[in-house]
Amino acid sequence: MDALMVETVGQPIIKGRRPIPTPSEGEVLIKVTVVGLNPYEHRIRDWGLFVEGRLPVVLGNDIAGTITSLGPNTPSHLTPGTHVFGQTNYLKRSNDQSGLQEYALLDAYTVAPVPSNLSDDDGASLVCNFIAPFWAIFGADGLALPFPFEDEDEKPVEYAAQTIVVIGAGSNCGKYAVQICALAGFGRIVVTADAARNGDELRSYGATHVVDRHAADVARQIRGLVGDELVYAFDAVNMDHTLGLSLLSDSRKGTLACNVPKMAELGDVGEKREGYEDRFVQGQSHNQPELGAKVWKWLPVWMEEGKVKSTGWDVIEGLDVERVNKVLDDHRDGRQPPKQVHVHL
Repeated sequence: MDALMVETVGQPIIKGRRPIPTPSEGEVLIKVTVVGLNPYEHRIRDWGLFVEGRLPVVLGNDIAGTITSLGPNTPSHLTPGTHVFGQTNYLKRSNDQSGLQEYALLDAYTVAPVPSNLSDDDGASLVCNFIAPFWAIFGADGLALPFPFEDEDEKPVEYAAQTIVVIGAGSNCGKYAVQICALAGFGRIVVTADAARNGDELRSYGATHVVDRHAADVARQIRGLVGDELVYAFDAVNMDHTLGLSLLSDSRKGTLACNVPKMAELGDVGEKREGYEDRFVQGQSHNQPELGAKVWKWLPVWMEEGKVKSTGWDVIEGLDVERVNKVLDDHRDGRQPPKQVHVHL
């Protein structure tokens, strides 16, 4: 089968050939129909992120397609012919669990049927863009807040009196972060974004305050809204964590969870008399299997009910290596595509 892969770090990806894999216990084999491209892919290609000597590496984590066969001990609701979407398991370090190829394996517990009122594109648009902020806010390595799943035995946590700030809310991860916070019931969701381009959309997702990221006084505006009480913040996009940390309370210990590691020297973040935490979180369903299973159970329900909405996409037809490289170049050079780009197979 055809596949797009990194052969040399720092060089354009190439098209190569691979054998069609066979599912093992707890896995499904899917005929890939849609793969969503993310900034993560350029970091693999250009930085060698998580490559660790295993080149060549096939790209693509956000996958949708049709089940063609199943390994032993897979759930009964997953059957051949079912349209599904899911996240690859990078912990297995296997090219078989990658999307930019004709067939791919996925672990059954991080696969969900595409709701009947939605498309494979809707499913593929969510995967990492949804999981990354969910893990940052509700995962053990991020803000570590308990999510109020409807089927929990314990009384759900109430967030109506709580405030959270989402930085980079105009990005795909940021848009889903706003939806996730609204789904959890946060009473005040303050976000930064291009207000003219994204403000109305973000308010429709549940943002209560949109601060224009182009303003000269972003921090002052947000401080005017949250005072010195902020203890929860999420940054979807920045290598410089100064803004997010500066917004945290100076008199209470706060935490900033980020989907991009800190790669810039910090500026002035304020007194922070009680300290702070700056946490980089990998949005990977498989590093917390129990949480992963719960999220993948509920995600198609939230989608079908309209509580989680896909944020749109543009399309590349086929495994077009030149056009995929162009998208990764744009991510590398800071020219973020206005929508996630999907590769149709």
